[in-house]
Formats: sequence, structure tokens, C-alpha cells
Amino acid sequence: MYTLQSTTRKRFYFTSAVFAVFLAFLVLHNRTSSNESLFLQRQTTESKLPYHEYTGPMEQSPNDHRQHRLIRLPNGLTALCTHDLLAETATSSLSVNVGSIADPPSFLGMAHFLEHMLFMGSAKYPDEDDYSSFISNHSGVYNAATADDYTYYHFSIDNDALEGALDRLSWFFVHPLLNPDGVDREVNAVDSEYKSGLRDEYWRFSDILRSLSNPEHPYSKFNVGNLETLRDAALVANVSLADEVRKFYNMYYSSSIMRLSIVGNHSLDQLTEWAVSKFSAVEDRGDTRMKLKDHPVGPNELGKVIFYKSLEDSDEIILQFPVPNLESRYRQPVHRYFSVLFNTDTTGSLLSYLKEKGWATSIGAYNENMVRSQLSSFYIGANLTPLGMDHYQDVVKTIFAYLQMLKEIGPQVWFYKELSQIMELGYQFYERPDELDWAIDTSKILFNDHLSPEHVLSYGNIIDDTVDPQYIADYLQHLNPTNYRLLVGSQKHKLVECNSRTRHYNVPYHVEQLNPALTTEQIDADSAKFSFPKPNVFIPENLKMSDSDDRVADSGDNTHPQLLKLTDNLELWFRQDRQFHTPHGAINVVIEPRHLPSTPQESVLGLIYSMCLSSVLKKELYGAAMGGMGYSVDTGGLSVNIGLGGFKEKLSLLLSKIMHQIANFELKREDYELYRQDLERSFSQQHYSTALQNINMYQTLLMHSPAHHYKAREYALHNNVTFEKTQEYIDGLFKQTFVQMMVSGQFTEADALDIGDIVVQTINSPHLSKEQMHTVHSVSMSPGSYVYSLTIPDEDAGNSGVISTIYCGKGSDLDESAALMVIRPILHNQFFEEIRTKEQLGYVVGTRLSVSKAGRSSFKFIVQGEQNPIYAKLRIDSFIRGFREKLVNLSDNDIQNKINVLAKSILEKHNSIAEQADEDWGAIDGGWYDFNAKHKLVERLRMVKKEDVLGAWDKHINPETASESYTRIDYHAWSQKAWIPQSKDLAGYSEGVVALFGCLQREGVVNGTLDEVEEAVHSLASGTDIVGNSQNSVYGKIDALFRKANSALKSKVALDMAVDQLKKDIELTGLKYKSTKDYSDIGMQRTPDGTWIIGDMDMFKSAQGLNPSPEPVETFVPKYSN
Repeated sequence: MYTLQSTTRKRFYFTSAVFAVFLAFLVLHNRTSSNESLFLQRQTTESKLPYHEYTGPMEQSPNDHRQHRLIRLPNGLTALCTHDLLAETATSSLSVNVGSIADPPSFLGMAHFLEHMLFMGSAKYPDEDDYSSFISNHSGVYNAATADDYTYYHFSIDNDALEGALDRLSWFFVHPLLNPDGVDREVNAVDSEYKSGLRDEYWRFSDILRSLSNPEHPYSKFNVGNLETLRDAALVANVSLADEVRKFYNMYYSSSIMRLSIVGNHSLDQLTEWAVSKFSAVEDRGDTRMKLKDHPVGPNELGKVIFYKSLEDSDEIILQFPVPNLESRYRQPVHRYFSVLFNTDTTGSLLSYLKEKGWATSIGAYNENMVRSQLSSFYIGANLTPLGMDHYQDVVKTIFAYLQMLKEIGPQVWFYKELSQIMELGYQFYERPDELDWAIDTSKILFNDHLSPEHVLSYGNIIDDTVDPQYIADYLQHLNPTNYRLLVGSQKHKLVECNSRTRHYNVPYHVEQLNPALTTEQIDADSAKFSFPKPNVFIPENLKMSDSDDRVADSGDNTHPQLLKLTDNLELWFRQDRQFHTPHGAINVVIEPRHLPSTPQESVLGLIYSMCLSSVLKKELYGAAMGGMGYSVDTGGLSVNIGLGGFKEKLSLLLSKIMHQIANFELKREDYELYRQDLERSFSQQHYSTALQNINMYQTLLMHSPAHHYKAREYALHNNVTFEKTQEYIDGLFKQTFVQMMVSGQFTEADALDIGDIVVQTINSPHLSKEQMHTVHSVSMSPGSYVYSLTIPDEDAGNSGVISTIYCGKGSDLDESAALMVIRPILHNQFFEEIRTKEQLGYVVGTRLSVSKAGRSSFKFIVQGEQNPIYAKLRIDSFIRGFREKLVNLSDNDIQNKINVLAKSILEKHNSIAEQADEDWGAIDGGWYDFNAKHKLVERLRMVKKEDVLGAWDKHINPETASESYTRIDYHAWSQKAWIPQSKDLAGYSEGVVALFGCLQREGVVNGTLDEVEEAVHSLASGTDIVGNSQNSVYGKIDALFRKANSALKSKVALDMAVDQLKKDIELTGLKYKSTKDYSDIGMQRTPDGTWIIGDMDMFKSAQGLNPSPEPVETFVPKYSN
């Protein structure tokens, strides 16, 4: 459950010509009347309930084999039912056309708060966790989100449980309880969500946009909500927050502004039956949508420059132009015409010029519907270099010079037709989408009152192939120097002091009038240096499919990729498409160099090379994406990784151009300087990583070899990297190579062999034997319990974090992996409900099962929030201890149902050639070549019994029953705003005492010392009083807290845990956690329960072993010899 900062960016068009608008109105009026006549009354097959069905034509891709039905319920709710025979899971999304702009001024964040409260039970399903439990118990997922003008609720679930999930969802809107007992918990959840964004650049920038818009406009309001704007506001007004949220619900939640999308493998009649019978009871309160006339960036906001401070070391400018929004022009999205032009990096482009001047590294532009169907803005943004920041006004002038060039040459209709052509090709060979994404998108698409039912399926995928040039010219007229405001973001502003701050995200800013030279109708700038892009050579011309007979004869066994060639310098795999029958292809290439970038310096050299190469490729290959192809090239790791996909006709051309640049790359000094600065800034931005981002970084450092800390690479960049060394690194990169690659899709074997030759012949280097290749090894942890603590560098970060990783058996053990996979969905849902929903330990809460064939599998328990990490760790322990009972209570039928859902999910058919290629390439690149891994796993999965699940849990996860191989490492990331224990504290006091002390400090219950707190805990555990202590002493206050029956304080929970832990320790002899190694000789200390405290990570890492390199599961013989 979360808030969105903007509506989905769709493709709309407008014209400022009054006559054109009048004509559009007449056309729309006539079309609407015609469409209404195509909605015919029907009855559901079972309940005989009335509804209207759209009976007209629908523009559907010939490659979309699903069946669709658009219906309207008597209460005005519109629904799209989609029968997908191949859908392994069913999905649904209900969107309400009301969001945060409807928040009452006295209760900001109310729409978001209501979204949370609707999960608190209904008249038919009164238990708060009924919906979540039902979804979870049927291997589903659910969520919701609030935007400015809409809110949506969605789920994905096993097909057999779709009816039950729809019924529960419908009662959110038929009769929600909005349970007052859940108000405090959910308002805290909203507050936690708000706080999680305080150090996030996205939320901070949005706060600047909103706070400095027209203060009379609802868009300017704070939209997330927190304790102050909800709980405290209700206290000040002396009203019930529960009553206020119900008022909001009754005022705005109306069936006629709801849109529903349902996808499943059930028949259309059955889906229709459920939609009508379950949602017709939602009350129709009329059209309750907010009607907005003015744009939030009005006359008082235009012509201003807003300087704001970013957290990260980055400089950017954003030009915001208010533009009209006419969704009736959704088939002529001329803003795309301009977005593509601004994103182009060819000779004569805006970006090419800014790079040449050393002012910018990237630029982009997009249209955003700030409020759906009513308000839009067009943004042009540039990421600047320090030099560009000094010349930001010149950059603005340059942007307007480029716009002037576009005006001078006039609309280029052929360019618009290119956009239309590639979109039409993409829709003609439509690839089956993710079911949940489809449901969410279509539930929001249906909000467009101007949308013809005929275009519901093709919306956003098909546009008109012709456009009146005047429409393009009209849009361009709004992108002028008198109709924008400028935002300038930097960590260190040289010319102004940002003395003002936004109220809710505390972003420093300063506002002043723009320099008059930047607001005149004709800015003095030279447009002659720019030129329009040339026609796109990558647009496919021949999409004829291969004859089926030739394909079958050529492809041989198609159950897995074929090894075509295996030579001294090439391993070539091939899989020909027999499933999807679309003119697509995929090519994956790994070029293994002789020299391993094993040092921080070499790692940095590789990154600079990758960034410079990417810039050159972007300029040369800009048309590839527009031609329905995509590519990625990464040279910053241990090898050069190339991935291509899309229409297959010109993939060979694309690969040839990429390989030519790689093999003949000449580093330009200006590019080197530009991206060296960019890399330097990216390292400095690591300072602002969140708690979990910090933990993930240190996990990688600890568990992989080689791996380098960003500080080490930053040092290398400053001291050991030069232009000459970078060029030398590039020149030596391909002295010896080995190429591993796979060709998939609508190719023939001859095509694949030719493609292999392109790569090998272009590199033209001596071969590298497999024995000479290097690999990244994962660390093999010795049994025992470990803890690694770190302090978050960002001193203003309020959240701490913990990841508890518990290692299980070998990932190659399919029996054990299958049992763990059965546990994971049960564990994840229960953990989320307990730790996030009930205990509210943080906004980011979850679990993860990692199955590593090269090493051991592991379960991760993840929490990020304001509580101290040791307290969170102990709550994780408490959950683990109690979870076994959940497993014990599962019936054999429960286990079997979960296995069936898992098996379906694992064996789910791929939606595209690209998805199939990703799976095949994973098996090859991973080194296992196990193309049948899914089927092997499912075979073992179907054999899992309840005792296997309990056995895996007891053997590996539960410390009270685990074997001597029990291995666990806890990563703690501490906020500097919290009390942070030192290693001596962890070694000298129990976890319970340390966690309690942190809670007491945070909640201000007691000001004492660790010794005093420990003494009080010992006294309470042993049942003896401390003589001479008053009620105001540390002991007195702790004793009073201990005796409180009900307390919402985390300190109370921490105290109970500390006392219980000490009581158990008194009964135990020896250490709780055993270890096969003694690390005291490398200076490591141990906690009272036997956990080793990792201090020097490198020394600890050197004391561990490494997991072996992967070995192929079988030997493959190439089809062709040398």
C-alpha cells in the first residue's frame, strides 16, 4: 500500500485552435451517442442479473488470443473481463477515480489513509486479516496505491480462488467496516510510509513541485499523510479520525467512478457473472470526481526559478511547461514527437551539442498528466556537469534554440509516421503481457471518458498514421520562454542561499524571478547548430515469417537450445522459435577477456570504458529502440556482456554496429573527462544510501570474491586513474578472448552461424581457453552465528535496518530446495502480517529465499524502520520460534494446494521469445547447462510431504532444533539518530539488555547506563528487588514498566524479551550458538550467547572457504565441427 506521485504517463494530444476543439466536440458527441447504442442489455447466466455489454468491434491484435468483454453494471461501474486460457494465475484491479487532490484541507493524506483502512474488514468479512489471509493462503499477492486523482486495489491469486478474492474485494466498497480499532495502527503505517521517503530524492523533488505550485490549488497539498496531518489534526479538531475517514468514503467512493478489470482462465460468462453479482451492490453516489479548471502552475508561478538542494551530488535543471490536456486526442499523441526528439543523441541533436560543450551528460523530456484528463505538464530535464551548472542559463537558452529550430523547419509528418509505424508493428506482433500489469493498466485506462470502447484494448499501442501538421505546431507553441518555470537542483548552490524549507520533506529552496533574458519571446540563441534526425534505418521492412516446414527441418530437437559450435574461441547455442510465431529474436553474447579486473583500479577503468562506450553507441544506435529493438552493453564487470532483442530482421545489423564500436573503440578525452566526473559523483551519492542499500552492499563485499567497496574504487579514481591508463586498459582488453553466445527466435541455423562469425571475426583475437577464465566465487560460510554492524553514513537518515540471513542446505539438493520453497510463501505472508502490520517495525518488511546451486540456500528476514536493529532482530527471533506452530497446523491438503500453485508458477509458459531466451541463457551463463531444471524441481516438489517441510525448518531455520551446521549472519545498519552500541557493548551485555537500552533511549523512558539497565533486568528475572531504589530510579521506572499490563511502548516488549531471555540463560549451560572455528586469534569478540562479532571484514572473509565453480550437469556435443 503506497502513494503515487503522479498519474501514469499516457499518450494524449491537444490543439489550441478553437475551431478544431469545436469539431472534436462534435465528433466526440456523435461517437459517444453511437457507442451508447452498442451497449445492449444482457442477463448473467446464473443469477439472471442485468448488465449492459458492448457489442461493437474492438481493435485487437491478431496475436492476442485472449477473449475480452466490456460491460457496464446498473450502478455505472464499468468492467473489462478477460478470458486467458493460458493464465496460470487470476488477477483483478479495481480503480476509483478519486485520490489525494480530494483530501480535505484539514486532513491531508486522507485518501491514502482510507486506502489503508479499507483492508480493515467488511460487514461480510469482519476479520481484519480475512482478505490478506485468503489471498496469502491461495499463493496470491495484493496491494493498493493512491495517486492524485485515482486509487487502485489489486490482487493476483490462484485461478480456483478467484471468486472468493473478488467477493472479498467487492465488500471493500459494498460495506467496509473502517474499523476504529485499526485507526491507530494504520495511521502509524501511513506515517512510516511518509518517513521512508524523507531521504528519497523522488519524494523531495515532488514536494518541491507541489509546495511551490499555486497554494489555492489542491495539487499543492501534501498528499501522503502522517501523524501530524491525520491523528494530531483530529485531536486538534476534537473529532474522531474514524468518523472523518468514513465521511470521506461516503462522499467520494461511488460505483459510477469505479473501473474493474478481471483476468482469469474461467469463461467470459463466468467472469461476467462474478463481476455483476459481486459489484452491482456498490452504491452509486453519482460523479464525485474533483473538477479542476486552473493549472497548478499559474501566472504567479510562471517566470520563476526555483533553486533547491538535492541530497546527492548531482546537478540538474527541469523546465516545466503547463500544457492543455485533451484526452479526446489519445490517437494523436504529438507530445511523443517531441519526447523522442529530446531523447535523441545523434549529430545535430540537443544532447550531442550539450555533451560537446561539456555541459550535460543526459537529457530527457516527457508529458505528464498531473491530474488525469484535466491537467498536464511537459517537462524537459538535463543532468548537468559542474561546468554545465555554471552555465545553466546558457543550457536553458540552448534548449530554446533547439525548440526554435523545430519551429523554423516546421512539423515533420514523416517522423510522426515513423512513430506510428513502429507502434503498429509492435501491436500486430503483440506479446502476451503480465496478467497483473494488464489488469492494473486497463482498470485505469477505462477512466478516459473520451475513450471509444473500440480502442480499449489497443489504447496506447496504436496511434493514427496521419496527423494534421497544425496539431504539432500548436503543441510546440506552448513550449515557449513565457510559459515555463525553471527548477535548478544541486547539492551546493554557488550563487544563492536556500534559506526556505518545504514543510513536510524539509527541502531547502530559494525562489526568484527568472533572468529576463530567459523569458523573452525570442531568446537570443543560435538554432543553426541543430538539425533534424535522419530517417530510421532500424525500422523493419520485411517481417515475413519463416516457412514452418523449413523451421522444423532446420531446428532439430527443440526442448532446449542446441550447441551448434564449440571451438577454441566460440561456444554457440541456438534455439529456433516454434512456440510464439512472431518475427522476434534474441541474441546474448559474453566476451571473456584474458585479464580479470581484480583490483579497484581495474574496476574503475572498466566502468569508465562502459560509460564512454555507452555514450557512443547511444549516438549511433538511437533508432534501434524506435525500430522495435533493444540492446544492452556492459563492460564494467569481469566480462563484456551484450544483449539484443526485438524484431529479428535487423538484429544482425545492430550487433554488427555494436561489435564494430567495441573492437575499434577510440577513447575521446572530452568523453573521458565527462564520465570520470559522472562516476566520481555516483560514488559520492553512495553516502545517501538507505539502511538496506548499505546492508546489501556489505553483503556483496562479504560473500563474493573479488568485490570492492565504493570507497576503494573512489580512492582509485582519484589517485590511480588517468586518460592514458584507461586507453591502455581498453587496448589490452581483447588480447585474448573466448566468446559464449546464444541466438534465439525466428532465425535459422545458418543465421545463427553467421551471427557467431560476426562476433568472432570482428574481435579477431587469439583464443582464451576455459582453463584461463576467471569467475566470481561466493564465500562458503563456516557454521556458527555472526553479526556485522555498520553505521549509515547519512547522518540525517532516520531508519535503521536488519537482514538476518540463515543458511540452509546445498542449493543443488533438490529435495531440500523443494521443501524450502513450500515454506517460503507461508513464511513471507505471516512475517509481513506480524512484523509490519501488527508490530509496525518498519515500512520495508519481507523475506527472501535464495537458492544457490554453487553454494547453500538461505532465508533472509528483512526489516527497515525506526527501531534499533537488535530489537528488530529479537522480534525476528520471536517470529521464528512461533512460526513452527503455523507449519504444524497445516493440513496435508494445505501443503498439497501450495505445492500445486508453486508447480503451476514454476512451469508457467513464457509470454515471449525474450522470456524463453532469458531462461535458456541463465542456464548457459550460470555454467550449469541444466535446461530441464524446472521440471526436475517440480518433480521433487510434488513428492514433498508435511514431515519434509517440518524437517527442513527444524534442521536449518529454528536455532533451538537446528543441527550443528546451523549458520546465520545478522547485518545491522544503524541510524546515527539512534544510540549505537559498540563492539564492547555487544560482547559485554545480552542482546535483550542492549535492545532494551536502545528502546528506553529512543522512547525517553529512562536515562541510565547499560549497567543499571542490566542490573534491573537481572533483578526482575531472578525475582529479587534492589534495595534502596526509589520509584524515580532507573530500577524503579523499569520495574513500573514491567508491571504494566498494557503498554504500546516498544520498551515494554523489549523489557519482557530481556527478562525472558535472561531466565532462559540462567537455565542453560554453555553457549547458545556453537561454532566450528575460533576467531579470537584474528581479534573477533563473542556476544554472551556465542555470536561472533565481525570487525575486520577482510580478515573474517580470509578465514572462510570459497564455493566451487559450477559444473555442467551433462556434456553436450556440438552439431558442427570446426
